[in-house]
Amino acid sequence: MLLALVAAAGLVASVTIRPELPWLPWLTALLVALGTDGIVRRHPAWSGGPFDAAVSTFLPALSVLGAALFIDHAVEGYARPALAALAALSVGIVAFGEYQTVDVRAHLYGPFRLVMAVATYLVAFSFYAVLFTRDDPLPLASLAVGAVSMLLALELLRESRLTGPSSFLVSIAIGISLAELRLALYFFPLDGILAGALLIIAFYLATGIVHHLLDHDLEWKTAAEYAVVTVVASAAVIFARAFA
Repeated sequence: MLLALVAAAGLVASVTIRPELPWLPWLTALLVALGTDGIVRRHPAWSGGPFDAAVSTFLPALSVLGAALFIDHAVEGYARPALAALAALSVGIVAFGEYQTVDVRAHLYGPFRLVMAVATYLVAFSFYAVLFTRDDPLPLASLAVGAVSMLLALELLRESRLTGPSSFLVSIAIGISLAELRLALYFFPLDGILAGALLIIAFYLATGIVHHLLDHDLEWKTAAEYAVVTVVASAAVIFARAFA
């Protein structure tokens, strides 16, 4: 509850105070990360090291930054503080989910892993869509997409059998792949929503396939399902762009 209130105070202030305070979302994200770290370490079943604790802070912190970035770029008027407060509530839920998913035997582990996965994709989309439409230099925008993808991939892959430095290297590979795709999309006439959709499709494919590879349960049927979903979703994005 306290962490959600901190997130609400920081987010609402960052989207309403004028002149803007660019450092405020970053400070809020830092406080949320530190709070999440303390919450996770208090779990009775906690036995991880510094790397595991750090991974648990990425999604809550990026949720704050992604919400601030998206609201500042796409929302106007009185909806800004309302959406900021709603985003802060979701940050609190995500932090609670980090606590509930420490122990794989916990009763709420399965439901909260689903909640965390949905939150991860929503945060990724908020970054992808906004970073595509901002006037940032292309190398910087691609680097930001790659960094966000790497950190969020660690969240999705932390339930895999492969953890620690190895999962970090795999996440770097996913981040590099998404950064390269961001570079390629620069040469196509897409708006932020459609570009964000293509990037999130690629992120879903990369993390899904890698997750099954790490768990040694990737079968032809599973690979075919990912391929079909990717093709259909990409075709829908292209159709929307062609007939918009």
